[in-house]
Amino acid sequence: MRGQRVPAVLLTLLKKIGGMGLELYKTGQGKYARGIAYGLGAGLIIFGGVRLYATINVPGHEWVKNVPLIGHVSIYNTIALGVVLLSFLLLHLVLNRPAAADALIDTEQELKKVSWPSKIEVRNATLVVVLVTFVMSILLYGFDRILQWVFRLVY
Repeated sequence: MRGQRVPAVLLTLLKKIGGMGLELYKTGQGKYARGIAYGLGAGLIIFGGVRLYATINVPGHEWVKNVPLIGHVSIYNTIALGVVLLSFLLLHLVLNRPAAADALIDTEQELKKVSWPSKIEVRNATLVVVLVTFVMSILLYGFDRILQWVFRLVY
């Protein structure tokens, strides 16, 4: 009974993927936000795949040795590669859902509306922050030394 449900779930997933296609939802919109989301997701997936391979790898269990450009092929790097490829597919399916894609598109559109400061304004604001931080650190140091002196007199 349970074995019959698994193929049905896989068949449903394949129909959903096939019916949805792998084309982008609202192509041309939110290019930068989507690119950043895909890039960050891909980085995490690759890092996870490398860590998975490093965790499960047992040297000396190769299927094929000395494959050009690949090296040794074993069950462990095949599993890690399969997990990475499935993760890329899931990343695309998640980021291509209408709700997620619309959120990324809206985010990019809102960021285009922001009034960004000029270089001079950024430099002046940074200078103010640095100076205030320096003055506050000197004041705190002074108060600390005064309180240390008072406590030494009292105790």
